[in-house]
Amino acid sequence: MRNKLIILTFALALSGISLAQGVSGAGQEAQISIYPNPAVEFIVVQVDGDFANAEFELNSMIGNKLQIKPEEIGVGKYKIQVKDLATGYYFLIVKDEEKRFKKAYKFLKH
Repeated sequence: MRNKLIILTFALALSGISLAQGVSGAGQEAQISIYPNPAVEFIVVQVDGDFANAEFELNSMIGNKLQIKPEEIGVGKYKIQVKDLATGYYFLIVKDEEKRFKKAYKFLKH
């Protein structure tokens, strides 16, 4: 397990992703929540703030990118299917190039 964490930390460092805190150009911190956690069939991502161009990327624990199709279910609210994923931890990366924001969120697929 320790080796996986080292590999993940290295992979995220190379890609410039922060696990701690996102930064936006205007000094505004995004309020982003992901639920349910642990997830079985889907996750819901709630993005509060001025992040109209939010994009999502899903990575496995070892850094493999996975294909996702976020479905907008409300203003700033997205549903992402995870039922076909293997059980384990994943990282959802929320980014907005215009706001210079990029942050990873960990969740468990049960």
